[in-house]
Amino acid sequence: MSTAHDDDHSRGALRTLVDTYAIAADTRNDDLFVSLFTPEGLLRIYQEGALLGEFAGPAGLCQATAPLDQYHATMHLVANHTCAVTGNDAQGTTYCNANHLRPSGSGFENLKMTIRYDDRYLRDDEHGWQFTVRDLYILWIEVNPASVETLRF
Repeated sequence: MSTAHDDDHSRGALRTLVDTYAIAADTRNDDLFVSLFTPEGLLRIYQEGALLGEFAGPAGLCQATAPLDQYHATMHLVANHTCAVTGNDAQGTTYCNANHLRPSGSGFENLKMTIRYDDRYLRDDEHGWQFTVRDLYILWIEVNPASVETLRF
């Protein structure tokens, strides 16, 4: 029987999981990234209904951050996170603004993606909460000028 304390603890652990995913992607820490998924874990990326990429299992997931190498830097800012926990299973939705700094002309630009993740999670005694399926939906993109100039204080 689930208690309110157990549900709150699970929600906190799931929020940590989605935040850690963003950090693993931004730091290109493939070992950490893969560890966030079950061995059968699956990441799918969609835009306007089209499947852009699919990464399955440890061998596939360790390649999931490689497309980010084309950018000078990235920063995924995780916002809203909701989840429903049923025992050792859970489902959730996460919103994210993902910033991708890239060269443009003689300067830089920020390719910002507004993203929604639809997640399925599993908890076990050895690993705690992990993703079983993470569906990433690119909702829209903005491109804005950006600078990496050092500020003077």
